Amino acid sequence: MNAAARSNHSRLVPTLVGIMLVSSLVGCDDSTTPPAASSSAPTAADSTPVSADAAPRLEFDEPVIDFGRVPDHETRTARVVVRNAGGRPLTVQKVVPTCGCTTVGFKTPMTIPAGGESTITLDFDPKGSGKQEKYVQVVSNDPGKPTSTVTIRADVIATLTAEPRFLALGRVTAGAPVVGSIEVSAAEDGCTLRNARITGDLAPHATPSITRLNDPTEARGVWRVDVNIGPAVPWGWHTASMVVDGTIETAEGPRPIKMNFAINGSFEGSVIADETLLGLLTMTPGQRIDRETTLQRADGRPLACLSTTIVDGTPGLEAVVEPLDAERTRWRLRLRGTAPRTPGSVRGTVVITTDDPANPVVAIRYAGVVR
Repeated sequence: MNAAARSNHSRLVPTLVGIMLVSSLVGCDDSTTPPAASSSAPTAADSTPVSADAAPRLEFDEPVIDFGRVPDHETRTARVVVRNAGGRPLTVQKVVPTCGCTTVGFKTPMTIPAGGESTITLDFDPKGSGKQEKYVQVVSNDPGKPTSTVTIRADVIATLTAEPRFLALGRVTAGAPVVGSIEVSAAEDGCTLRNARITGDLAPHATPSITRLNDPTEARGVWRVDVNIGPAVPWGWHTASMVVDGTIETAEGPRPIKMNFAINGSFEGSVIADETLLGLLTMTPGQRIDRETTLQRADGRPLACLSTTIVDGTPGLEAVVEPLDAERTRWRLRLRGTAPRTPGSVRGTVVITTDDPANPVVAIRYAGVVR
């Protein structure tokens, strides 16, 4: 592979992590755009015309809850008063958090008489760090506003920091063991790291370990987390998620802390590729797809690609492999087709059989999303 191709491959690594594993770092949607208000009409039972004063009308005492600075190991609770300011009974049909970091205490359906009120309890368990804005949708029979929104704001302070923030192994020679390392530092006193766990397709081949780097008597620890990857990883692009957890001492006793990391790498051997993961990125419904990569032997000798199959792939795509020169030293894989017309993920694996005895099967992944 020429130097330009290798350079392009290395630049793609951090970009493609965002396709495959973006959620693993934060644990929930950090969108700052509030959900669109529902335009659905009231149900048949509530459709009798009434005056605006007589209709049920939902109001919040505090539609915006601002928790301010919140350490990421703490949970915050808010109680939101829901009032029926209308002239008929108000029925709250659903209370729906739009993020997994918020849980709701409220029994639905709940009917509130005219002039009455009730309380929704919201527990905010922060994920990630930085300024965050989350939303809770309250669906009711208020004809003027069937869906109302409670906004939760917080500036989440990280207990742990790390460098690098994700572990990109880059191009790895298949069959050779590799070690990747991350340095984790405590941003508060009294932290202890205890465990590291790995999930994903690299998990059977990866063993994590934690080593304290500074004096254990120091209030804020610094640790190195090593990920040892064995020699039996199959050819291709592989990913994993790692959770490092421990405790922090607080006035109320020890509380759990944790940090999430993404891991990826391209494991290749005597057969190499420009890209082992084709990033389709963000697509529109029905968008035309035409992506390609090239394959060759690392030593430049001729190679035969014998068959091509898409495994566990999104419908609507086909893969074709063809030689690029008369000597058949380089081959082009083309992935073509049409993106689905409904939103969702697009992914699969192109499996190619070869005449290379060391790498008789190679697997090129592809991934993207339709929005």
